[in-house]
Amino acid sequence: MTKKDWLENSLKLISKSGINDLKIEVLCKKFNLTKGSFYHHFKSQKVFVNELLEFWYETYTKEIIEEISKYKDEPFKQIKLLNKIIYSKNLDIEVEFRAWGLRDKNVLKYIEKIDNKRILVIESIQNKIFPNNSKEYNQNIALYIYSQFIGSLFIQPQITKDKQKGLDNIFLNLLQDGEKK
Repeated sequence: MTKKDWLENSLKLISKSGINDLKIEVLCKKFNLTKGSFYHHFKSQKVFVNELLEFWYETYTKEIIEEISKYKDEPFKQIKLLNKIIYSKNLDIEVEFRAWGLRDKNVLKYIEKIDNKRILVIESIQNKIFPNNSKEYNQNIALYIYSQFIGSLFIQPQITKDKQKGLDNIFLNLLQDGEKK
């Protein structure tokens, strides 16, 4: 198993059973591999966790930002693509990492880094749609949009992806209507 396989499979495992299974012995048993395989790729549990956090950042934030950046002059296309990509992801991972971040400062640092990047992207899109709005207003709208998304992940019983997409579409329509005025 490659390092990437370890990281991808670990993210899948987190989405199913949370972070408690991120112990070396448990991972090796779940993946039917030896500790030698683990240590071939990771020097320690701490290194593994740091690389897993970085992998989460890369696949759930950086790659998405790079993909939508191809349409930097088309903000509505960016929003639609962003929604498409986000809802193709396993959002249970997002919930698990955030719960973990409440107990682990290192994880919390990654969450802060990720949140800041994501909010800046939304703000950038907002600035393109409403260039005449004040910077502060567009920042607040970006924070509001992002807060709605993150908050919707924690509502119980869970909101379905279709319902979340519907909420996002309502907001997108409000933005488009505001642009026309």
